[in-house]
Amino acid sequence: MFVFDFSAENPPVLPFPDFKWKWASLQCTEGLNDPVVLLGVLFRLRELEKRNAGIKFSSDEFAEQMRTLDADIKGRGIGVNLRDRVGERNLIRNSGQYWRAVGLLPAASEHGVIRLTDFGRRVADRQISQAEFAATTVSTFRLPNPAVQKEDECVRWRNAGLSLRPLHLLLGIVHDLWNRNAESGYLTKEELIRVVVPLSSQREFTAVSDYAEYVLAFRSGALDVSAWPDCCPAANDHRIAREFLIFLANYGYLVQIERDDAEIFAYNALVDEEISALLALPDGGTFPASGTASTSGIAFDMERKRVEQHRSRPNQTRFRRAVLGDNPHCAITNVRLPEVLEAAHIVPYKYRGEDTAANGLCLRMDIHQLFDCGELRLKPDGEVVLTERARLSYGYTIPPEIRIPTAVNLDFVRWRWDNYNGY
Repeated sequence: MFVFDFSAENPPVLPFPDFKWKWASLQCTEGLNDPVVLLGVLFRLRELEKRNAGIKFSSDEFAEQMRTLDADIKGRGIGVNLRDRVGERNLIRNSGQYWRAVGLLPAASEHGVIRLTDFGRRVADRQISQAEFAATTVSTFRLPNPAVQKEDECVRWRNAGLSLRPLHLLLGIVHDLWNRNAESGYLTKEELIRVVVPLSSQREFTAVSDYAEYVLAFRSGALDVSAWPDCCPAANDHRIAREFLIFLANYGYLVQIERDDAEIFAYNALVDEEISALLALPDGGTFPASGTASTSGIAFDMERKRVEQHRSRPNQTRFRRAVLGDNPHCAITNVRLPEVLEAAHIVPYKYRGEDTAANGLCLRMDIHQLFDCGELRLKPDGEVVLTERARLSYGYTIPPEIRIPTAVNLDFVRWRWDNYNGY
């Protein structure tokens, strides 16, 4: 029994023409949503901003940074070209909405000069971890979004009394579906664009359980949406809508799966406790928020569980043997008890990091956890950098610098320092 009786005979009526969900760029490039690209570009922008307040996106300095990042992602399973997106028609000019949409860059740049938001600086300086950035974004990201939508469009949303947290809503729907039946805990792009987006145009339609009911009815063939409004009429609208699901998959809330001829975004039950806690938080207010103690704890727990999931691969035993060798000891603390030592990937397996001693560090269990979660970072010269959070707990037990094992490829260490900040 539906709370609202929408059907082919009684379809939702859009509050204004051209109602749709806008993620970022109208000419979308899904690879830009990958954390190594989204945050890798941000890290480099921050270095340029600190170097000189007047450097522009069209500058040779920015072009060089894009070439280095392009080289770093080559062969890592990320389908995006950054090398050629420089000069006057640079990456930020054409696709800066990816960074503006999530509050990392201001809505408009001043004469093309590189400038980050305060939120963007905190993420770039690793004061906010990758997982906390994602949790904060899920909790507070809103439509309409003045950073990527024109003012008249935002006014139409406000006049209709509409304000959505789309990432939070989608995660809530998949969570509700999974709670009903684990096998039903997923969404497809078609379900998003044909059911969820049209329903979200109705001001009174707010209950996640109602969305889930309609998705299940559509999935079973019991709901005819042939007369429902098309909220994705333009050529790229389907891809743009899919970006919301891509973001949730990139940061571990959903799992992207190819099933037969369909792509589904399934609930990541491994982190159900953390997702449930995130969904239960009160509305985070204006986006971008800077994170709270609650989101920080949720993010860290989620990182920890995802790290444990990635360590259970079939080749892990062989990798451990290669890294620990005959005289194992923690590269950071020098502890020599094999029972508490683990092999840590430098370039993560997700980005095709190899299972060799050149790409591994022998670390004590808790140090491995800090390393994988971005709480402990290592420079190619051996300097050890802790977040404020980790420093409060570990203090002077962590040396300020180490001698990196000779078997380690220092370019892998540099790659991680430049591009990566935890699962």
